[in-house]
Amino acid sequence: MPFHINLEGAPKGPPPSELWPFVWHFVRQIKGLLLVLLTLEACVAAGQAMIPLMIGWLVNDINASGEARDVLAHPWLWTTALPILVGWGLCMMVMWFLYDHIYTPRFNNLIRLQLARYTLGHSMAYFAHDFAGRIASKVIEGGGALRDPLRSVMSALWYCGFFSLAVVGTMMHFDLWLATPVVLWLIAYIGSLFYFLPGARKLQLAHNRDHSRLVGHVNDVYANIGLVKLFAREREEAAATQAEMEAHGASFTKALDRIWRMGATHTVMNVALMISAPTLALMYWQEGRISSGVAVMVIPMVWQLVNMSGWIRHESTVVFECLARVEECMETITKPWSVVDRPDATALTVKPDGGTIAFHDITFDYGGETVMHGLHLKIPAGQKVGLIGRSGAGKSTLVNLLLRFYDLKSGKILIDGQDISTVTQRSLRRHIAVVTQDSSLLHRTIAENIGYGRPGASEEELREAARRAHAESFIESLYDQDGARGFDAQVGERGVKLSGGQRQRIAIARVILEDAPILVLDEATSALDSEVEAAIQQEMRELMRGRTTLAIAHRLSTIAHLDRLIVLDKGRIVEDGSHAELLARDGLYAQLWRRQSGGFLGD
Repeated sequence: MPFHINLEGAPKGPPPSELWPFVWHFVRQIKGLLLVLLTLEACVAAGQAMIPLMIGWLVNDINASGEARDVLAHPWLWTTALPILVGWGLCMMVMWFLYDHIYTPRFNNLIRLQLARYTLGHSMAYFAHDFAGRIASKVIEGGGALRDPLRSVMSALWYCGFFSLAVVGTMMHFDLWLATPVVLWLIAYIGSLFYFLPGARKLQLAHNRDHSRLVGHVNDVYANIGLVKLFAREREEAAATQAEMEAHGASFTKALDRIWRMGATHTVMNVALMISAPTLALMYWQEGRISSGVAVMVIPMVWQLVNMSGWIRHESTVVFECLARVEECMETITKPWSVVDRPDATALTVKPDGGTIAFHDITFDYGGETVMHGLHLKIPAGQKVGLIGRSGAGKSTLVNLLLRFYDLKSGKILIDGQDISTVTQRSLRRHIAVVTQDSSLLHRTIAENIGYGRPGASEEELREAARRAHAESFIESLYDQDGARGFDAQVGERGVKLSGGQRQRIAIARVILEDAPILVLDEATSALDSEVEAAIQQEMRELMRGRTTLAIAHRLSTIAHLDRLIVLDKGRIVEDGSHAELLARDGLYAQLWRRQSGGFLGD
């Protein structure tokens, strides 16, 4: 059955960071469906409780029929029993249809999609401080972690609770004291759940954290398998994985031991109920207080309760295991956004001849360490500026601040007079095209990666961008495991099927197609060999023409021709001028230029 999730109808704002408000945040979105399911569960439980009662009626009729043996002629079989059984079956069919076709797939995707949407709004700092695989697993697991316990509550706890009340009520109808063993058992059973399960939840939460650490460790090793093999560290990594697995196993054993103790306690209680309830029923039958049919009725009722107790114990364990996973999901996902659009944020507008960038007295720190100190810089529209400095000087930080991956501690950044903190992040980044040293590609087709910054581009435009980036020739020779070729071939995770230079040419083609008024080149040709770099330099000059450009490069020869060079040192501008002017000053730039070996900066 098709399912459309109406995001506009979802509650506004972030998911709550407390457990029960978090649960209610999603439950309230399907409360109508839950009400229907709870009603059906109650009807099914009532029908289930009627079966032992009807067995008792049947036994009484068999005893009373004597030699006549005319039980099938009794009207209640057709006017009462048959409608109850048919109605019970229909309720079961409708209930399972709703669970399997609506509740399970729809509620699951509703949770996942809203968590995924919220996670995408987190800043770069959030993703830098965690494993991407761990974040993704929490988004995906969040749906099932909340869906499963809610279904357990409805299909086990609510159902069995309603059935237990029906059993107690039926027994008390025939004799007030007949239900005594069941009532005492229920009190003891519920008490045991309250005693064992909270501790099991804490142990399960600790185990889930160990599980996440284990998965994160294994993902980290496999994601960097080249490094592991380069340094021949397979044995050491296997030992480290074993240590993580031992911690994982120890916490799992503690959680299972708690569940075993609860199960052993319930077994003793169940045996006591199976002995006491039928014995009491037989005693009352001998005394003439109840009929033989009622005495027989007690046995299947108690047997059903005992069977349900195991079901409840399992489902209760599932509930608390899943709630522990929900809590861990909350810890990861529901952190407040550190970079947010203002309520009155507007879209950035850049005129065709615009693109002036101004940094006004900006100060910024990473976790308390100041890396930008009151920096002032104005770049006129269309000017091509090179950012130079040793590692840690603040070049990439300046670009990240321009893209508003982080918020300033003080000062402001303007684009054509518009403070970037007052415009939407989406519109800001749509006006800035970026090529980085580590060019990220999605595990999608070549065409999708090139067209990522400009959805809807025609095939001819994609090919033209690839041609200008000197990528068309190698693209045509690509194929994937499914037999797709050329622009339809998949590139693998993070573009692993391509060389570094090929990935960078795809990224350059993407920027050419995006056609943004501001261009950022962060070591844009560092992965290219000299021949390809020389061939592509003319296209890069054409790309920069008429655009405000910020270029970062350690090979100074690649940016010496730019209109202006800014030399950074420890978050401050120490020199500003053209290549010739800076050489004439014989300052830091001249020192770096002289110390280059093959075009790279020295220490």
